[in-house]
Amino acid sequence: MGMAWSTAVVAFVGAVPLWRYTTNVITVAHEGGHAVFGWLFGSVVKHVKIFHAGSGEMLSGRENWFSAFVSLVAGYLGPSLFGYAGVQLLIHDFDPRSVLFLSLVFLAGVLIMVRTLFGVFVILATGAVLWVVAMRSTEAVQLAFAYVWVWFLLMGGVRQVPELFRAMRADEVTDAGLLQRHTLVGDVVWLFLFWLLSLAALVYGGALLLRH
Repeated sequence: MGMAWSTAVVAFVGAVPLWRYTTNVITVAHEGGHAVFGWLFGSVVKHVKIFHAGSGEMLSGRENWFSAFVSLVAGYLGPSLFGYAGVQLLIHDFDPRSVLFLSLVFLAGVLIMVRTLFGVFVILATGAVLWVVAMRSTEAVQLAFAYVWVWFLLMGGVRQVPELFRAMRADEVTDAGLLQRHTLVGDVVWLFLFWLLSLAALVYGGALLLRH
């Protein structure tokens, strides 16, 4: 439990005070969530773009109503889903490197689709850190880092929702606005659902880590 708490504190520092510098990592998970889940349900992904200050976009070609819907929902829930998947691996005593290697596979998939130099840099830098920890560090370091990484994804999933609220207030095009057009359910409802589900993933996933 001591490690679970200490790694949570480290992840909190990365996800809140240092958000200005770490937001782009969550953006990769966000846009990657759009792309991966859209592709799984039938969309043709043309490209992913990652920009400075945490913005990004995913452009799809051929898609059906359901794949477009799943893709839109998977953006803001992506980091939380990936973090919760990591929690399940850790509490079921999988090798911590499995969390890191699966993250590397995900990053490689997004790297193939990314079309901005900044996005390539963010993905390669993140992947390099994960690779060094997975291949060059001790088992204790790998375990601690896997905990920090999973905590960070869960916390980052919650931390990105206020950015959606600011974008909505500024009348920018947002996932919530696109979902409103797609489903006729108000964008405020989608904002609340994103916040509620990402917070639930953090609370429940975090409780599993602390209990384990």
